Amino acid sequence: MRLAVCVLAILAIGGGPARAGTIRCDDLSTADLAIDGLLDDWPRAVLVRTGTPDGQVELRCSWDGTAFALALDVKDDRLIRVRTGKAHEDHVTITVGATGGTSLTVDVFPGNAMAKARIVKPAKVAAADSLQPKGFSVELQVPASALPGFSASTPSLDLGVTFHDSDQATGGDDTEIALPLTVELGDRKDLLNDFLLTVRLKKKDVTFDKLANLDPDRRGNERIVAGGTVIGILTDQYAFVSLPVQSAADVKKIELLPLATGFSIVSAVVRQAGGGGSRDLLMLWTVWSGQLEPLGQIEIRKQLGTSTLESGYRIAKGKKGPELVVEPKPAVGFSPETWNEEAASDADPIVLPWDATKGGVAYWLRGKSLDRRDLPAPKQKR
Repeated sequence: MRLAVCVLAILAIGGGPARAGTIRCDDLSTADLAIDGLLDDWPRAVLVRTGTPDGQVELRCSWDGTAFALALDVKDDRLIRVRTGKAHEDHVTITVGATGGTSLTVDVFPGNAMAKARIVKPAKVAAADSLQPKGFSVELQVPASALPGFSASTPSLDLGVTFHDSDQATGGDDTEIALPLTVELGDRKDLLNDFLLTVRLKKKDVTFDKLANLDPDRRGNERIVAGGTVIGILTDQYAFVSLPVQSAADVKKIELLPLATGFSIVSAVVRQAGGGGSRDLLMLWTVWSGQLEPLGQIEIRKQLGTSTLESGYRIAKGKKGPELVVEPKPAVGFSPETWNEEAASDADPIVLPWDATKGGVAYWLRGKSLDRRDLPAPKQKR
């Protein structure tokens, strides 16, 4: 029975110890690289090195915003290939795609005196191999448009390299040298830094950082980053909104709500104080062409002293698609007789739990606008 041995070898980045498996590629122009399997147009410095004296992989890579390029120098004192039939053979498997999504796969079986090179890859990927004095080398180039899940907001790539080292073509142990990495896209990191600098935040201030499909005008996911009193959208540029609060402590919740089929909207719950009391607003935005477009704001909590009115909200299935349903909770301290607040003029006013004409409000998305309808009041028990 064939015995498979998987080795996660010692990893070194830039000649030093590994740090969370994250690298930043060189910024060589990928258009200037000849994808011929040779390494003469790459810097001598190795970004990542992994393996043992019996088998080692050295990695270089480049990202210029238009394509991802990779060079591997595989050290192997005995290159195993066979001409016909099924057998254990030396080869490299490479996977790459936007972080958190699917990946494309490339398998490279290097050519030698025993067998011609065999490369299994997607059509848009360029790949080549070349024999070296002590092993073989591989070059790979993937257009950004061919990277699975990639969009203008993608901050990093998931990269996997596995060298399948077959010591004997007819049997014996196979050693797999695995190299899992996160490739930090330098231009996207710089954009995040520029955004944080503009809004006067530090990385430790970021409380929300996600990729999601938010913008119908753009392919793929967008990156939403929130911290302090701002929410930002990062694509190939950044845009942000400042929340109407005094401090970061007044931002109670940032959330993505699936109010549109296939897309989400951005929501924030913020607390505003004044007049001896406070109120919570549920604020809503869509994203169009990389910009946050306000949808509306809804009062969901009002407090005066120990008395409180509060509404809950949820996404429900509606006749015209997903709906945001806002319904009142039982009042605490307030009653129809003691309630003397004027309805808000800058937001949809809080739903009163004693309102005999409606039991809540349902909202749904129509393009860039928010439509609403009153829900019937629950029947009173006799």
